[in-house]
Amino acid sequence: MTLQVPYQLFKYERFKTNPVRVGNLTIGGNSPIVLQSMCNTSTSDVKASVAQAKEIFNAGGEMIRYTVIHQKDAEALREIREELNKDGYNQPIVADVHFNAELANIAAKYVEKVRINPGNFIDKRAKFETKEYTDIKWNEELLKVEKKLVELIHICKENKTALRIGTNHGSLSDRIMSRYGNTVEGMVEATMEFLRICKKENFEHVVVSLKSSNVKVMVTAYRNIVSVMHKENMHYPLHLGVTEAGNGLSGRIKSAAGIGALLNDGLGDTIRVSLTENPSREIPVAQSIIKHFANRNDKATAQPTDIKYDPFSISQRTIETSTDIQTKHPAVVIDLRHLEEINECDIEALGYKKSSDKWEPSRRAAEYAFANTTKINTFAPEGFKFLYESYLDGKPCKRTAPILTRAEYLKLYKLTRLKEKWVYLRLNELTDEMVGILNDDNHVVIILETTHPHGTADQRSFFMHMAQHNLKHPVIIKRNYVEEDATQMAIKAAADIAPLLTDGFGNGIWLTNPFITDAKIVHEISFEILQATRARSTSTEFIACPSCGRTQFDIEKVLEEVKDRTKHLYHLKIGVMGCLVNGPGEMADADYGYVGAAKDKVSLYKGKTQVRKNIPAANAVDELIDLIKTNGDWIDK
Repeated sequence: MTLQVPYQLFKYERFKTNPVRVGNLTIGGNSPIVLQSMCNTSTSDVKASVAQAKEIFNAGGEMIRYTVIHQKDAEALREIREELNKDGYNQPIVADVHFNAELANIAAKYVEKVRINPGNFIDKRAKFETKEYTDIKWNEELLKVEKKLVELIHICKENKTALRIGTNHGSLSDRIMSRYGNTVEGMVEATMEFLRICKKENFEHVVVSLKSSNVKVMVTAYRNIVSVMHKENMHYPLHLGVTEAGNGLSGRIKSAAGIGALLNDGLGDTIRVSLTENPSREIPVAQSIIKHFANRNDKATAQPTDIKYDPFSISQRTIETSTDIQTKHPAVVIDLRHLEEINECDIEALGYKKSSDKWEPSRRAAEYAFANTTKINTFAPEGFKFLYESYLDGKPCKRTAPILTRAEYLKLYKLTRLKEKWVYLRLNELTDEMVGILNDDNHVVIILETTHPHGTADQRSFFMHMAQHNLKHPVIIKRNYVEEDATQMAIKAAADIAPLLTDGFGNGIWLTNPFITDAKIVHEISFEILQATRARSTSTEFIACPSCGRTQFDIEKVLEEVKDRTKHLYHLKIGVMGCLVNGPGEMADADYGYVGAAKDKVSLYKGKTQVRKNIPAANAVDELIDLIKTNGDWIDK
């Protein structure tokens, strides 16, 4: 199926969706983006659930969600709603229901919105078994879905309750995976089955989400569903989020990367940042992401005449170069211009460790550093280069490369002895003259800068103009910030650069900030952005749920312990999940998993297979380490 891009690629403009009324809020249409979170209390504990809701609302949250496991939870929603109203909190509440359509029917009478998951609305938990479905059998299964969904729709209509069709990459049904695999296409079709029923029933109070813990999958899934909905004349608002983003700086960067990539395209009407922390701490992060996209309306950049770009699939831009730049993964440039001299401690901050007479690179060793001094009191690591804006009196020096302005390059490009030169370029500088020269010079690394208010679109357009002229030079994405707070810088940088990395653009990143000159901080932000987009894996990938009322252990504490003991296992993905309801599915691409099974009990997974069941929580992390060692995946620090 050929997909069209119905949203703007080169101009910031909110994609037009239907307005959906949810209590006293409107999601979609011309309404502001709504911020929401999810309580992690036991829903039937009304007192605790009300208290946490107030905490989230006081932090700036505009909507909250509760998990509904039992009928007791569903019935408790009525009391929660009454208690919140009594205290002046009239913001919408949402019921989150899995595996039990009857609970959704009950909850729909008490709340402003119900979230259901197409992967388990009537299906049991996926066993990842492939079955053959004839068209007749397939349609029979669809009729079962329609019967139960129509029942819920009628209740929603009677009670003016909205519905979220919330598909998760990790919890597709065996039926969908049997035909489409655990793919973006499967996510889209699982969602569309439900949306077609809603449309058939003339039920428009619907919000859509297609989440994943994999940022590339998440971004691609949303882009695909928007195009497919547009083709079928559907315009439901979008709820954005990266599932199991984790905690700390990495969790914030991962969330900003996925959500920011879509907001850059004008997609998204409500967002939830999923952190394995107190839910109220999600709201400031969400606010920062939204604020970053304020005042961008109608900011447009130059559009290429020939768009060679497919936003609906995951691919990597091809480069051809005679420079020394890495081609297997994006490089990292650290800005050291503030240093009057460079010492061993400065090299260590870039990810290297001194060992006798040489530097040993860590997994997170930066390949380049921009310097504004020639006073270097140590030798450079093997494979590392210093970058200078002048060429040291025009003489090549070992492990250095010159950075040239466009004007300087036009004067020097014929000097063949410059094996590698880095050239600052912006979109408006990619003239016919420059294109002609670059086509004859494969010794150039382009430093792509932008001052455009919609910078990501501007840099995206540059890559498309390069493709239009068949330019295959490596490109370093450079962004400049003036944030005094490192977390704010990280959120902005992730939102700006991740969209390009997820599209396969960029052979390196370079972040600058005059207020944050600590190389270790910028180093961490840079590598976490690459990790979040899976452009370059340099540490363990942790898939950790934010927890909800189903979680019966201190997941924040456990996650920190697991991270502390396994963060050096860069070749692994490890899941830390709150419960068996969604945990195994949501961490489906993890190599190992720690999943809450019952009170003080944990089950461990190797891939999708449960291998140790109901072990005491007190011993569970040790058991996880033992499991990794038993399977030969352990590496000593």
